[in-house]
Amino acid sequence: MLFNSTVFFLFFAVFFAAYWRLGARLRAQNMLVLAGSLFFYGWWDERFLILIAASTAVDFVAALGASGERIRGGDLRKAGAYLGIVSLAATLPTFADSWRWLLLTGAIAGAGALVAFIIEHARGDRRQHWLTASLVANLGLLGVFKYFGFFTESFIEAAERAGLTVNAPMMEIVLPIGISFYTFQTLSYTIDVWRGQMHASRRLVDFAAYVTFFPQLVAGPIERARALLPQFERPRRWSAGRAGEGAMLFLWGLYKKTVIADNLAPIVNAAFAAPAETAPALMLLGVLGFAAQIYCDFSGYSDMARGLARMLGFELMVNFDLPYFSRTPSEFWRRWHISLSSWLRDYLYVPLGGNRGGKLATYRNLILTMLLGGLWHGAAWTFIVWGAFHGAILAVYRAFSIDALIDRAKGSGAIIVHVIAWGLMSVLTLIGWTVFRAATVPDALAALHSAFTSEAIRGLSALPEGALVLSLTAPLIVANIANRFFAQALQGLVAEGRTAGALPLLARYSAVLGLLCCVAFLSAEGQQDFIYFDF
Repeated sequence: MLFNSTVFFLFFAVFFAAYWRLGARLRAQNMLVLAGSLFFYGWWDERFLILIAASTAVDFVAALGASGERIRGGDLRKAGAYLGIVSLAATLPTFADSWRWLLLTGAIAGAGALVAFIIEHARGDRRQHWLTASLVANLGLLGVFKYFGFFTESFIEAAERAGLTVNAPMMEIVLPIGISFYTFQTLSYTIDVWRGQMHASRRLVDFAAYVTFFPQLVAGPIERARALLPQFERPRRWSAGRAGEGAMLFLWGLYKKTVIADNLAPIVNAAFAAPAETAPALMLLGVLGFAAQIYCDFSGYSDMARGLARMLGFELMVNFDLPYFSRTPSEFWRRWHISLSSWLRDYLYVPLGGNRGGKLATYRNLILTMLLGGLWHGAAWTFIVWGAFHGAILAVYRAFSIDALIDRAKGSGAIIVHVIAWGLMSVLTLIGWTVFRAATVPDALAALHSAFTSEAIRGLSALPEGALVLSLTAPLIVANIANRFFAQALQGLVAEGRTAGALPLLARYSAVLGLLCCVAFLSAEGQQDFIYFDF
């Protein structure tokens, strides 16, 4: 169910009316959120509800154990009942073809009960045992469904190059949508409880609603439990102002997705279809187009998710902060996909040692963290190379203290330093996106060899597609510049008096009308999935 589809608008209209009709009945609202989110997620493939229910059940129990509490029989029964009910609901429509999934459910429930019994009666640190159980269960599911085929194929190819014949098992495993996002959410919850940064919840409905919350379920932001779960535990009151702000934010995200990203997709797809055969200028245009496409596609989804959540009384984190204004790699990752980069920092880079083990250890930790961050995006060598590339430039910038040099620039020459730093980072970002978008590493090398040449730059202005790309991205660039440089000044004008305050109100309604017209008349034909649905 896509945010930019008619069926979603119908779903949300009914859900929105029913949700606020419940008023301040918190438990009823949370149950409706859970039911609506499961329906939303099951719209793609109802069988995958079993996986998200399993992840929820595992971490509901594991977090209680990681907090130091004894696991009660009631806790296990609640988790088992939830998994069983969701599994039955998921398999009943096609029961004859879903016996394997029911067997999987039974195996998960049986294994969970056995693990709980062993841990509760084992010697040693129970809290650590429960954390380990959560890591093994969640990363195991992620590994099987996302990476099994990739590593098997890579092993077979390596063996064949060495002259060996290997008959390894090959299975056609469909990637469950959003599995990387909700797996990281449930993992961070258990880890935070184990660290003592939050209390474990005994309300399964609240925790399950947090895990499955449909606005951000399939493509983030990756919300920490300590930020979002408490919002499910306190009353939410209707506010017309917040609902209006949420609708405006959703509309802005919808514009970025349907008008900009989806209209750029054909140009990008044509350029990357066969990079070795694509003209240099068209290849460069494809690289520039993809930089705009992926930003508008992903940040558009995040804006829509934040808008929907705000309309329901929730507040999600900002996931993008004008990343293409960045001057250094570290600044870029503080601005791009903030929920993932901060997750990798807190749960991978810091536990690896961060910058506490000397320079070489710091560089190793940076590269390893970004390499695994690249692998998180997908099971392909291009993502691994992309992650390693970003890790390498992070290490180089740190080794030469380039961030500090830029920040120390003063006087009349400072602006030149900042512009040069921004230009260099923009080129590095484009190189990274070229590798990210290419289907294979050889395709990436061919695209880089073609796009980053003087011939490509000279021929760019002659391409008729260039005018389309510019017309699509120019309004976004202007809006981002206004947001970056004039937001504070505009707020100051509003605070001066009622006359100044009327201007933003008029501007707001003009913006709404303009965005509605753009979405209605300029959206690309057909519906396209969000890019990050594949990750």
